[in-house]
Amino acid sequence: MLRSHSVLIAVLAVQALSVSAHGAAGSDPWQSVKQLPSHGSFTFVERNLTCHYGQVKSVAAQSVVVRTDKLDITVQKANLLRIRRGNLSVASDNPYLVLSLMYSGRSSWVDLLGFMTLLSKYPNSIKVRLSVAMIDGKLRKGDLKDVTETEIVLVDSFFEETRIPRTEVSRVDYIQTKPLSDSQEFDWEELTLLRIFDPKLYPRLFHLGDTMPVRMYDRAVPEDDSPVRCR
Repeated sequence: MLRSHSVLIAVLAVQALSVSAHGAAGSDPWQSVKQLPSHGSFTFVERNLTCHYGQVKSVAAQSVVVRTDKLDITVQKANLLRIRRGNLSVASDNPYLVLSLMYSGRSSWVDLLGFMTLLSKYPNSIKVRLSVAMIDGKLRKGDLKDVTETEIVLVDSFFEETRIPRTEVSRVDYIQTKPLSDSQEFDWEELTLLRIFDPKLYPRLFHLGDTMPVRMYDRAVPEDDSPVRCR
């Protein structure tokens, strides 16, 4: 049993490296949608603020098919504003909403500011990891310490701060934990010390390709900071 687990972990590690290399080479935010599990519950928000609650049935180059309780709905990429984890109606001012973001179809500095509501209240228990691409081509990664209208402050693993002026920022990705299926998320919460016996949980347990980038801000895209409320 131990040997088979070791072999499986090694295979997952190779796959994780392959995914990471592919993600580093491309910068299409749509790739995050393709990584969502087909048996996970999500809320899909269109640009007209129509919300669909369901699961990902399929993802094409320019659309996603959402499986709802009543019927399948096709949402065009151009019309998709965001995807968040969970399929329940939640107040638009709920501070935890930004943490559940799985895809954003807009460029918004205000969405980045939304992280600070929780970080300022729970600085030691909530971590938000960002990847910031600079105009000069450099890439900065770290845990978010602060974001204002004029700058982003990141902290690395050695607790050193890096202050990045907004004027030097090209793109900002939120490094999100890949969601599991609903049943796997339940097992993750319930099994705790027994997670080692469930191979389906290994990617998250051993951090093997268990994250994905969610594009939050892109200087090349017109900024949209309008409120997002389901109709």
